Amino acid sequence: MRIVFYISIVIFLLLFTFGCTETNLVSSSKNQLAFSTDTLSFDTVFATIGSTTGNFKVYNRTDKPVMIQTVQLVNGNTTGFHINVDGTNPSDNEVQQVEIKAHDSIFVFVSVTVNPLQQNNPLLIEDSVLFTTSTDKYVVHLMAYGQNVTIFRSKTIHHDTILTAEKPYLIYQYLALDSNKTLTIEPGVKLYFHQNASLRLKGNLIAQGGESPDQHIILQGDRLDWLFPDVPYSYLSGQWYGVQCLGSESTYQLNHVIIKNGRIGISIASNDPLHQPTITIANSQIQNFDSCGIAATNANLWMYNAEVSNCKSYCLFLQGGTYQLTHNTIANYYNDIYTGKQRDGNPSVVLSNKINQQRVPFNITMNNCVVSGSQTKELDVTDTVLANDNQYHFDHCYIMAPPFFTSVMNGTIWGKQPDHLFVSTSITPDYYNFKPDSLSVLRGAADPIISKTPPYQFDMNGINRFWQNRPDIGAYEWIPKNGIPSS
Repeated sequence: MRIVFYISIVIFLLLFTFGCTETNLVSSSKNQLAFSTDTLSFDTVFATIGSTTGNFKVYNRTDKPVMIQTVQLVNGNTTGFHINVDGTNPSDNEVQQVEIKAHDSIFVFVSVTVNPLQQNNPLLIEDSVLFTTSTDKYVVHLMAYGQNVTIFRSKTIHHDTILTAEKPYLIYQYLALDSNKTLTIEPGVKLYFHQNASLRLKGNLIAQGGESPDQHIILQGDRLDWLFPDVPYSYLSGQWYGVQCLGSESTYQLNHVIIKNGRIGISIASNDPLHQPTITIANSQIQNFDSCGIAATNANLWMYNAEVSNCKSYCLFLQGGTYQLTHNTIANYYNDIYTGKQRDGNPSVVLSNKINQQRVPFNITMNNCVVSGSQTKELDVTDTVLANDNQYHFDHCYIMAPPFFTSVMNGTIWGKQPDHLFVSTSITPDYYNFKPDSLSVLRGAADPIISKTPPYQFDMNGINRFWQNRPDIGAYEWIPKNGIPSS
């Protein structure tokens, strides 16, 4: 028994000795810690709302554990940043005695909440995470652009109202407009919609943006951060619901407006063919939707110099009503590779004179327009027999489809796959650039008589359609990379 006792003591001492050797901390100052980044940046963060959480990793590249004496925000709780160190969530933004084992790493998570400030312009907020060991100090810089906003939560407007560009607007659930009232949106206004939020309009809308990009009116989801370092959330569709035009006799005017990354861009619905809402869409972009770009029932729509693009289903679904479309680009190359969503097989444009199997009045004129996409048939008309030539009229359009209804297709260019119309139809540095390519068949193919008629003389970007003598089909004129030559 005494022998067994001594053997046990020896084994214990050996284990203790080797255990102590394993936990000896590095005391040398040579490359104790390494970091996945030296600067963690956040895009625009709305005041009081907070942000998504960013993170970085801290590596121990050595053969022994490293003890970090303190991990702390340099400015404590004053800047709105907050850290979580390897699962520890300190209220004072300081953690002590953090050990990283040999050849191991830890995560540091960082969030930021921007306190409301008096100024309304974006502001740069900076801080640093300081790591202190017995021999060294390390810093990871933090940067965020914050902005104060006006928040609407399930709000209904009961009076004529003007939204100014003083501050952006953030909408939760919905922003609604009562019947017989007018909502005016001034140039430069930005409306950000939280998940599933919508703009519901029973009254009238005047959204008059300006020609310069900073004067455009923008409606989009509220995710302004990045899915990946080179992929902004704006690339993802379905982030909010969309714009609902609900007044059967209301008027809606949109000029220099960008609507993007929702479920349905604009839905216009009237149950009565004799009472049609009137909508004008000019110099605008409706792009990247989970379902449909424009869905209209019994509407009176005039649209020119507009781009409707990249929808999981239809770009235009028009049933019943009157439609005047001139110099538009309808392009559907939807492919959300980041969430695995692809087109559902429907054509880009569907024209229907039936609602619930009942015929209704329907008339459409399409001049100098592009209807294109990734499928072989991008335009579908529900009529199997052309009953009335006056219902349909197409003049100098490019249509990706086998020829049909040729008696009403004046000067039509019938497209075939693959097409080479645009600068880019995929995710590239240009990201779905639907301006004509230099060799595009759209160049010089528009009807010049129509293009000379006001207000069609200038394209969406204000380029004179006759700078190269003959205008191009679609919303955009081709221009060389170095700009239009001076005369």
